[in-house]
Amino acid sequence: MAFMLVGAALTLLVLPPRRIVRDDGTRATRVTYSSPATELTEIVALFANWKMLLVLPAAWASNFFYTYQFNNVNGVLFTLRTKGLNNVFYWGAQMFGSAAIGYFLDFGFASRRKRGLIGVAAVAVLGTAIWGGGLANQRTYTDKDNVPGGLIDFKEGHRYAGPFLLYFSYGLMDAMFQSLIYWIIGALANDSQVLSRYVGFYKGVQSAGAAVAWQIDTHHVSLMAQFVVNWGLMTFSYPLLALLVFLAVKDEDTSVSSVEDGNEIKENKFSAPTSFH
Repeated sequence: MAFMLVGAALTLLVLPPRRIVRDDGTRATRVTYSSPATELTEIVALFANWKMLLVLPAAWASNFFYTYQFNNVNGVLFTLRTKGLNNVFYWGAQMFGSAAIGYFLDFGFASRRKRGLIGVAAVAVLGTAIWGGGLANQRTYTDKDNVPGGLIDFKEGHRYAGPFLLYFSYGLMDAMFQSLIYWIIGALANDSQVLSRYVGFYKGVQSAGAAVAWQIDTHHVSLMAQFVVNWGLMTFSYPLLALLVFLAVKDEDTSVSSVEDGNEIKENKFSAPTSFH
């Protein structure tokens, strides 16, 4: 909380765009801010936007599984020191997974739409395989307070390897799934204000899903039921994401126009920006 408060206070030191001057003497693009009323109207409209409705199940699922993974896998199966060690590798797997899927989606081996569809298929196959491993693991215990053989410590070797690999894979899957969603959202529009609303919608639904998942766990819903819901939510989201890519992601960007100091600047995604005058 202290770091968050300090970070919020530091934003007061950020220069407004109108005062930013580049090394060559030119000024940054003037930013036109919308009104709170406009933003409220646009945000409400997102709940009737077919693109966001296709994103909604994936957004809900993208943090929903944290409760199950953190509380009912890492939190139940391992000793305290092993939980900490596992989390190091969980977030390390996230760094690797996000870099891998990001490079794959941005590498120009095919059209953007085709890359998106292949990306959805790859994440779906990987996610299904990982949740399949999760099912095998979940069948070995049903009660948070009664793990067969006792809590697992990282020094136990063979007994530790399987659950550790599963938890590591959960981190990998999380990063690849969320990075895929961000990539798809980023390909839906060129307007930064529109994209900021799309991402805000995604993060809002994501947080709501996480809050519901925590409540489900506190009401002692069975571990297998929580597992099935998590796997089902992600599986349901894959075809909707593929449909969104097919219908809304264009293979090439059209020219994007902006205005700065009264001069129109046109830029194409695949060419170098024009010079500022």
